[in-house]
Amino acid sequence: MRDSSRTSASVIWDSFLLRCPRCGTGHTFAGLFKINPICEHCGLQFERESGESVGGMYINLGAAEMFTVGGFILFHTLFNLPFVPHLIFWVIFNIAFVVIFYRHSRSVWMGIAYLTRNHEPEAH
Repeated sequence: MRDSSRTSASVIWDSFLLRCPRCGTGHTFAGLFKINPICEHCGLQFERESGESVGGMYINLGAAEMFTVGGFILFHTLFNLPFVPHLIFWVIFNIAFVVIFYRHSRSVWMGIAYLTRNHEPEAH
């Protein structure tokens, strides 16, 4: 059951900080790229269906492209840097950003899934 005292913003913020969207205490990741199956504090199952990670990939891709294209345009406009070295830097930045931001984007997607779904076990 969703804790009604928690706002959507606090759920997303806790998710961004790699904490459980329900309790804000447990950790969503067990390692660099391994998602915990359930929260060690409140028992929330983080991924209930296969394919739930697709939304996190879209968040990751959108953020990476926003920062890469925005940064390229901003720095190219302000500093008039040579095109090829500038382009190489931003391609490397984009690749690094996608890898570094992966856990945060997946965790934020788990928070969004938590906000939009009933996470109580189904009665049989």
